[in-house]
Amino acid sequence: MVKVVITGTQHISTPNLPRNSRHTFIKTKNFPTGRYPIEKLWKPFSSFIPWQPIWDGYEVIHSFNRIIYTNKPWFLTLEDHLSLYSNSRNQLESTVYPILNNRLVLDNCKKIIAMSSFAKFRITKKIENWNIAEKLKQKLTVIHPNFPVRVNHAKVYDEKQPLQFVFIGHHLARKGGIVALRVAKRAKALGLNIKINIISGLGIGAGRPTDFPDINKYAEDLKLLDLDNVNYYKSLPNQQVIDLLSKSHFQFMPTLQDSYGFSIAEGFSVATPAITTNICALPELITPGENGFLLEVPLNESREWKNWLHGEKLQTEEYWEVLNGTYDYLAEAALEQIIKFLDRSDKREHYEYLSAGALAQAQNVNNAEKQNELFDLLYTAAAK
Repeated sequence: MVKVVITGTQHISTPNLPRNSRHTFIKTKNFPTGRYPIEKLWKPFSSFIPWQPIWDGYEVIHSFNRIIYTNKPWFLTLEDHLSLYSNSRNQLESTVYPILNNRLVLDNCKKIIAMSSFAKFRITKKIENWNIAEKLKQKLTVIHPNFPVRVNHAKVYDEKQPLQFVFIGHHLARKGGIVALRVAKRAKALGLNIKINIISGLGIGAGRPTDFPDINKYAEDLKLLDLDNVNYYKSLPNQQVIDLLSKSHFQFMPTLQDSYGFSIAEGFSVATPAITTNICALPELITPGENGFLLEVPLNESREWKNWLHGEKLQTEEYWEVLNGTYDYLAEAALEQIIKFLDRSDKREHYEYLSAGALAQAQNVNNAEKQNELFDLLYTAAAK
């Protein structure tokens, strides 16, 4: 049995760790505790003093989105390239950054794990001009997030019941909740027998990627939460979320920015197919017509939504027009896909096929049981 320290970005650690490991995990706390850990002063501090002292001893470190200055064997999991240190005009930073990045080529850094092929692509682009690039590429591998597979058969579609969708995401607009509400409005006007369940803390506006900063722009959309074909939940315990995923026919996440799509993978664990966009890692999860459908938006060379603006450009009326138009386009595209499904004479058989495809993705790519054994072997080998 190996004692493994877990540190770094907490929200990505759970789906990227073994679920029933034979090893012991030691979860770290920021140093110092409270709202202002030392990394708030200067980001690289987190690489040198990342956690409060641990007296029990440990053999291995698994870090998430954070390079660690250590002599212990360690693994680094990244959701993107952003946690790799970039060049800086600041003299101190320009001295420290190469030191930290070079820790990645040392023998005690066992693997650099990208949690998707998209992440691997982004990391590879980030390091392509580094003099250590080839050595890093040899350590770079893809291990997808994992979830327990909860069912062993596909779901059956009952045509007598409403077609149910579920949207999950605290960031309502970024994840596609605005699109979901507009779909509900259009579906009601057309007399379509569908229900849309929304689980969201309604995070919206300034500070959320792709969102328009002024939340007043979303006022009319938020009123749609009261539609009689919308069920809104601010939050639910995880088991109730799983239950709702199980009861829904499709997951709906027409997102404009998402590094992976954890909720999509978790929905596959209960054989629920998905409708989402073609950005980032989502095409790795969805094979159109096999386990769901992809809504196409224009992409840039980084495989992100092409029309996403930053800084002051986010606040312009021109950006809102583009964003608002994109919400409308996605709502129409999604509704077209839904109507096509409802008009199929073989929709019962087709739905079962999609559900089986979703389950196959969970079993073959995001299977917690398989990933559990993989990580346990990696930790054992590293500790020797």
